[in-house]
Amino acid sequence: MIETTAKAFAIKAHKGQTYGTKDYSFHLGALASVAKEFKLNENIIAACWLHDTIEDGKVSFQDIKEVCGEEVAEMVYCVTDELGRNRTERKLKTYPKIKANNSTFCVKLCDRIANMQQSFLDNNEQLGSMYLKEHPKFKNQLFSDNSTETLFMLWKRLEDLVSNETKKRQSV
Repeated sequence: MIETTAKAFAIKAHKGQTYGTKDYSFHLGALASVAKEFKLNENIIAACWLHDTIEDGKVSFQDIKEVCGEEVAEMVYCVTDELGRNRTERKLKTYPKIKANNSTFCVKLCDRIANMQQSFLDNNEQLGSMYLKEHPKFKNQLFSDNSTETLFMLWKRLEDLVSNETKKRQSV
């Protein structure tokens, strides 16, 4: 099964890295869980496990292609941030790659959902605030009325997270 292969490869590639105070595999598993909840296909689930391997590790497109195939490698490449002087510039350069492919877009939305859920659960004010501040630009750059039903459902989950957290912060 491709997910098992991707999971093992990703965990090895991220060995020693952390996600806050947790092992990095926690974050990868969270993405895979979101993808499974939305019944995304096995290649998208594999790409969720691998989504940060090029960006954060010493892994190449070719390495992923050899292990999981070209479709998965392409999704991972497309969610890999381009170079830039700062986070905003990197994201703006990367968004066109993400928007060009619905499968890649699903991976990115799973990533954003998992990151936001965890930052809000952990009460990580810095990360939570960053995601809330970035959300309008993220949505403006990526949202399309021509999205598939699955993308709309992922967007709805993300919008619900933003709305609930915003209301929570306003009531404090």
